Amino acid sequence: MTGLVTRLSVAGLSTAEIWDQGQSIALHPGEELHVAGSADQRRRDFALGRACARAALEQLGHGDAVIAKGDNGAPLWPEGIVGSITHTKGYAAAAVGRSCDFAGLGIDAEQVAGVTRDLWPRLFTAVEQERLRAHPDPLFAATLFFAAKEAGYKAGALKGPPAFREIEIALERDGFVATSAEASLPGVYAVDKDVVLTAAWRSV
Repeated sequence: MTGLVTRLSVAGLSTAEIWDQGQSIALHPGEELHVAGSADQRRRDFALGRACARAALEQLGHGDAVIAKGDNGAPLWPEGIVGSITHTKGYAAAAVGRSCDFAGLGIDAEQVAGVTRDLWPRLFTAVEQERLRAHPDPLFAATLFFAAKEAGYKAGALKGPPAFREIEIALERDGFVATSAEASLPGVYAVDKDVVLTAAWRSV
């Protein structure tokens, strides 16, 4: 299938993805414990994400890493590595890079049209809502804005719990910028099969 992550052209970024077709996915015992007792779909999503992460890490010489989960739920990466994992219905992806190249990385995938208009006031600033209303495809744009905020949050645009109205998205010709009081992060995106994939990063 067409690769979304291959379109995220960012120097130093290693990526991998899986389109879920019910294929068998192995999960290391050191990772299995984090989803013991979880529902089948949760276990499946977790395994798909970890498989992507391991494939991306292999490109950096860490293919045998066990990717545990921290207290905040984020993946624990090998020393000297930063990264991010995402999954949505039928799709999972991961992006990793060396900490000497990136201070933080965020990646997020969302289904197009999943962010309906009734959610806009909770997720978007007044300026963003104006941008969405002016966009030729507001449902797509809302999905893109939300995915960009998620990627920016994971990359470190905010500290603490997500507060999406505190991250403002502005589209640019080749991507987007996610701006908060703490950081202004560049980002890129790709779209295929009704999935929007975004990536944002903090420079060292």
